[in-house]
Amino acid sequence: MASPSDRFRQIISYALVVGRDAHGKPSLGSVFPARARVQPSRRLIRDASGNEQLASHVIYTGASLTLQHRIWLPGEDTSDFNCARRPMAVDEIVDGVGVVSFRKVWL
Repeated sequence: MASPSDRFRQIISYALVVGRDAHGKPSLGSVFPARARVQPSRRLIRDASGNEQLASHVIYTGASLTLQHRIWLPGEDTSDFNCARRPMAVDEIVDGVGVVSFRKVWL
């Protein structure tokens, strides 16, 4: 039987925000690659604060991404913090026994 991750044929990169410098700029941990499916999306979603935001992309991945991560899309320069995107929302999709199968990340 096919798994949802069989469709994750792109590579994204992600890093956890581990702190902030004296000027408030986020400091990132190590950058990791992850298999994913990236789709352009024009959808109005509600962020963690309850504000409506217009998402530009949705990412499907098995990586344990949270709102505390920064994400680079395929082909983006991971050494350039300004290219990193902040997730607006993360949905966990579970299988029939309640195990997280993959995550849907809105950017």
